[in-house]
Amino acid sequence: MRLINTILPSILTIIICVNSSVANANQAERYEEIPLEHFACYSNFYSFSMSPEGTYLAILTTPKENVCDIHQNKMEKVEKNFRYQGLTMIKLTDMSRKVLFDGTPGNGISSFSWLSDKRFSFTPQAFEQVGRNMNALQVFAMNADGSRKRSLLEYNFGAEGLRGFEVYNTNPEVDDEVFVYWNKRRSRVSDYYKLNINTGVPKLLARGPDIKDTEVIYFSVEDDDGYPVTVMTDVGIQRVLYTYNKDTKLWSEHYRYTCQQPHFTPVSLLSDARWLVSGQKFDKNRNVIEDLDKNALYIYNPETKEFGDRIYSDEVYDVGGFTGGCRSGTPISASVNEETGQLRSLTYGGAKPTSIYFDDSANEINNEAEEESDEIKFTSRQLKESLQALFPNDWVSITTSDGNNTKGVFRVHNSNNPGDYYYFDILKSQVFMLYQNSPWLDRNVLTKKQLVKYKARDGLTITGYLSLSKKKTEKNYFIILPHGGPNVKEGYGYDGWVQFLTNRGYNVLQPDYRGSTGYGRNHYVLGNRQWGKTMQNDLTDGVLWAIENRYADKDRVCIAGGSYGGYAAMAGAVFTPELYRCVINFVGVADMRDLLKGFGSKSSRFNTWEDEGRLEWGDDKGPESDKYISEISPLLHVENIKAPVLISHGTNDNVVPVEHARRLRSEMDKYGKKYEWHMQAYEGHGFGGELARLEHYQVQEKFLKKYLEN
Repeated sequence: MRLINTILPSILTIIICVNSSVANANQAERYEEIPLEHFACYSNFYSFSMSPEGTYLAILTTPKENVCDIHQNKMEKVEKNFRYQGLTMIKLTDMSRKVLFDGTPGNGISSFSWLSDKRFSFTPQAFEQVGRNMNALQVFAMNADGSRKRSLLEYNFGAEGLRGFEVYNTNPEVDDEVFVYWNKRRSRVSDYYKLNINTGVPKLLARGPDIKDTEVIYFSVEDDDGYPVTVMTDVGIQRVLYTYNKDTKLWSEHYRYTCQQPHFTPVSLLSDARWLVSGQKFDKNRNVIEDLDKNALYIYNPETKEFGDRIYSDEVYDVGGFTGGCRSGTPISASVNEETGQLRSLTYGGAKPTSIYFDDSANEINNEAEEESDEIKFTSRQLKESLQALFPNDWVSITTSDGNNTKGVFRVHNSNNPGDYYYFDILKSQVFMLYQNSPWLDRNVLTKKQLVKYKARDGLTITGYLSLSKKKTEKNYFIILPHGGPNVKEGYGYDGWVQFLTNRGYNVLQPDYRGSTGYGRNHYVLGNRQWGKTMQNDLTDGVLWAIENRYADKDRVCIAGGSYGGYAAMAGAVFTPELYRCVINFVGVADMRDLLKGFGSKSSRFNTWEDEGRLEWGDDKGPESDKYISEISPLLHVENIKAPVLISHGTNDNVVPVEHARRLRSEMDKYGKKYEWHMQAYEGHGFGGELARLEHYQVQEKFLKKYLEN
């Protein structure tokens, strides 16, 4: 028997050789000024997808060269060659390579999905010539070698929206069948089909739930035979779980809960029809019996409505599910021993991307070596830990692999590394780099985030991410950078804005103030209707903490942010004007009345913008609401501003309309306040074009040098 322990050392040797130029573990960090273009440039886009049995590796990429060049057409949000993808197929048995689509006009694809080990589906790019009928897009199937191309079906664009299908699983019992969602009956509800990948003939498995048009389906869970098990929908500020009965072919309401109340949501389906769920524990009558504030993991029997014992929880972070039951919480993947109910492995977003392996025997694989008849045994834990050991200061995540985990692609990334991708083959002892994201960015010059915690004035613990500049400066120039949302969570990942700021000599703090997701229901709901109030206090207290700990000079502090972060920047300017030397408002809210009055007409990815928004942010109904809006709207308190303000917005912003910026400018003029104006034509809620991004960095650089350093 040949053990994995004899293979992994050779893998490590190969990786070290291949990666010696980029491995940062043994290289000294240093400072040099990075050209602004390098922060603004888009890297070529790559994604990797391995066929189910590992015969082929599909590489999808844009035709842009992986070099830093700035596109000059402001009218385009991103370069045209980012719109569609090329497709290169590598046959892994002999590493032969074939370009099936090069991504150039007329020869690109917009979607890709494996149908079997040797066959895939794709949607070609839509023609843009005048007169082309854009009411339909075809879906094709093709063999991995480019042969046997045929049309499967058409996407149709009607008054109610897009009608098309999505593959959700292959059929292990039948090679030429896949399971697909298809919403041809109702645009908002998909039915479940088996689709023959050779003929394109569909066969109905089950109809989706006949829900109201006001309900929106969040997710669906299916069994191994392709049949639906449960879906979750929203109804106002409620979430509803429906379950499907294969015998009766009927859907029924299983469970309903209200946002910000104890709840549970399915994570995955076990083979014995039990569910792995995230949330709180209930009895059969839906009375909560274990309310932990943070979402925990349980085994749940939907037939008896009984919960098993809690199998995992984190003291600080939600483990998957929906934070507060309204906003998406921490993404999660987990493997469970279905005989014992014990966790085998778990991946979720805690302080850092967190992967835990509980069982050394998890995902044990038996394979025959190519040149030997001996059996190879190894575990996912052994593989992951061995790869991780090579990059002790980074994170390793496997992005795609074959069904046995013997070969695949893994990503190395960190706050100072936008991502490097490697191919590995355990049986052949092969590892080599496939792609480096933004190679013009030197990882040893970029800064790493530090996890920090501080106490808000009411005792609440605030977690934040601190990035310290490597540049030697006379002062501890400091910028607090609250995130947008506000119902999201910061993380350790690469952030180009932060890297630009630290590279120019500024220390940066990104706090997860109350109202942020991922820290439990209490942390989340404490942000209800607290714009400009306790949410703002959390930012103020973060600045005071930084001053006390000498990360910031008390007279050299700037507040900056985008969207809600832009609102928070303006709130800092009007409510604590003595604290800030300068303010950067990027696509930020200035007038809360304008934001709230149009709830009913605004679009949302869900159908509950009005209900959820008013629960969390406030409303414009009644005298108490009027008083609240008046108190927290920066536009109504411009006279308090002492610091110069950079107002940066896009004319095509449909989330925070440009009128917010224009009204703010008028009020600044009225009171004779100092500001600088940066308007980007054709840009929306965030600057997508490379040239627009470059100009944004240039404007900020001049503004900060002028007002924060002088």
